[in-house]
Amino acid sequence: MSKKKPSIAVHIQSEVQLFSLLPLLENLKNNDNYSLEIVTDKFTTDTSGFKDIAENTIKLIQSYGFLPKPINAFPDKVFDIYLTPYIDGIIKARFLLKYEYGTLNTKPSLTYTPATMEKFHGFLCQSTTTSNLLSAYGKTFPVDNLRFFGKKRKVLKHIRPQVLFAPTYNDDDSVDEIVEVIKILKTKYQVVIKGHHGTQFLKENQTKRETLEALADAYYGPETNLSDCILESDVCIFGNSSAIAEAVFAGVPCLIFAHDLDLFKLYDIHTTQFKLVESGYLPYCSNPKHILSTVKEALSKNTIVKQQELNKSLFPKEYHTGIDGYLAAINFFLYHPDASDYANLHDQIINSYKNTIAEKSQTISNQQSSLEDYQKGKLYKLARKLYKIEGKIKHVKS
Repeated sequence: MSKKKPSIAVHIQSEVQLFSLLPLLENLKNNDNYSLEIVTDKFTTDTSGFKDIAENTIKLIQSYGFLPKPINAFPDKVFDIYLTPYIDGIIKARFLLKYEYGTLNTKPSLTYTPATMEKFHGFLCQSTTTSNLLSAYGKTFPVDNLRFFGKKRKVLKHIRPQVLFAPTYNDDDSVDEIVEVIKILKTKYQVVIKGHHGTQFLKENQTKRETLEALADAYYGPETNLSDCILESDVCIFGNSSAIAEAVFAGVPCLIFAHDLDLFKLYDIHTTQFKLVESGYLPYCSNPKHILSTVKEALSKNTIVKQQELNKSLFPKEYHTGIDGYLAAINFFLYHPDASDYANLHDQIINSYKNTIAEKSQTISNQQSSLEDYQKGKLYKLARKLYKIEGKIKHVKS
């Protein structure tokens, strides 16, 4: 009788998430040691654009030879491993592992809050920054940036230097500012624009998408891997996006155009881009009129050397392991003798914390209820009348 293969579910919600894991997924699919299921979202009644993101993602996954299934297709199954960027409460698994489709801590208030992270047993981290930060929540594993797996930068032969502009969809810039930035850039550079899936499909960003498509010398949607665009460019411009680290990883000079670098900070935890600008690693501007001088600064020898140093700091040797780092993390939870105890203890700590919060909330609720009952009682009403009489007597005397 053949031994049952460990089951692995992987949640893919967007094209960038697929590209972040594609080499691993291809290995797991053809690996006799594992059983793989790819699960996807399906927003059947959505009209804001998330349904379009889900449907386009499913088509792209299928184009690579996979057969994804809806996330609600496994109501009774408990997987051994669940790889997901966010806890969804739908897929059940013995071990929950977070994979990242970004490389830096650029939007902690959206992605790194205790409520979104506490249930994960392990974190697959693509940089020293996220490894250090997420170790506060659980066990971290250094892994490679698979978006560049098997890719190398070629010798560029552009007639005009090529700028890649990849604004994120939820930054605080305006369409008018983006238009001005692109028009100024086009006076000196060839401008390639990479559209975010949020820009491409969400109805609220329709004007931004149409503007970008009309102005760009070349426009690529979310179905194109961002890493390919980076490798073919001379310099990259990003907003408050983890794509900053993609360029640093690839050795391509980059800069930031944004208003508030700390827009998505969490408590007193600053965003990585805020700290990197403060430290002098990343040129930055918030005014379209300064975009050419900031690009020039990014292409300077001084900045290139600094970003090479940053590359070594963020991505040391132990992170350049291809798919092996991912498999090591998976196999730790599948086969290490202490994995189950670690996961159980982790869950006990989280449950204990939640129970303490619940007990305190119940105590406060009971106290409020008792106070309300007391306020409704005859003794309380009599006491209030006496206090009013006493107050009037003191007022008359004064």
